[in-house]
Amino acid sequence: MQTEVPSRLTWQRLRWPVEVLSMGLGYLFYGMLRLLAPHRVEASYLHAEQVLAVERFFRLDWELGANRFLAEHPVLASICSYWYASFHFVVTPFVLVWLWKRRAALYPVLRSALVLATAGALVVYATWPLAPPRYKLGGTVDTVLEYPVFWALGRGVSGGLVNDLAAMPSLHVAWAVWSAVAVCVALRSRWRFLAWLYPLGTTIVVVASANHYPLDALAGVALIALPLWLCGWRARAKVSDPVRSPDRSQTPMAV
Repeated sequence: MQTEVPSRLTWQRLRWPVEVLSMGLGYLFYGMLRLLAPHRVEASYLHAEQVLAVERFFRLDWELGANRFLAEHPVLASICSYWYASFHFVVTPFVLVWLWKRRAALYPVLRSALVLATAGALVVYATWPLAPPRYKLGGTVDTVLEYPVFWALGRGVSGGLVNDLAAMPSLHVAWAVWSAVAVCVALRSRWRFLAWLYPLGTTIVVVASANHYPLDALAGVALIALPLWLCGWRARAKVSDPVRSPDRSQTPMAV
């Protein structure tokens, strides 16, 4: 069984302490740079106008209707707040750990694609700020603010611990699509395609909560699709055993 990586953009699986440390420091670095990205408010509203114009042309502008529906259903809005603030930080790490332990041949490709996509998003956030629907569209309700999660970070352009103008692309959607791809590639069960309900639900949540435009979600799909292709995930999927890790011993059982 072949174990070499299929792309120069993919780096090999490291020992788990190094993987955990590097991923943790990498995300911390990403968060700091995202927070320190210039808060160009005027430019972000101009970009929002451009996004809305494209959406109207292609009839993708359903964010306001979805937000109004969500705001009228408090229980559903509260569920979406927990989805938005929690799943993004739970599902992706869980899938990473599962791949590292159970699908070692797939882990380098999928992990590398995830890191590259996240780095790509950071470049866009720093160079192309975008005001989210809750700032730009009149009549929207910030449902995450109205139905807060107690561990959620602060809101506001001038305060809080997040960059509220980093809406394009949606990293929530990108990571959710990555998780679905990882599950579908790593498993052979006929039920594996149910994993796509996760990015579908995430797309609905981020748009209906007025955090992202539908165009942000589509950009999130493109953001993860390109690194997956460049890292050669299809080539690795064809040569990898979806059940056994190539790191395990292949020594025949003694008789």
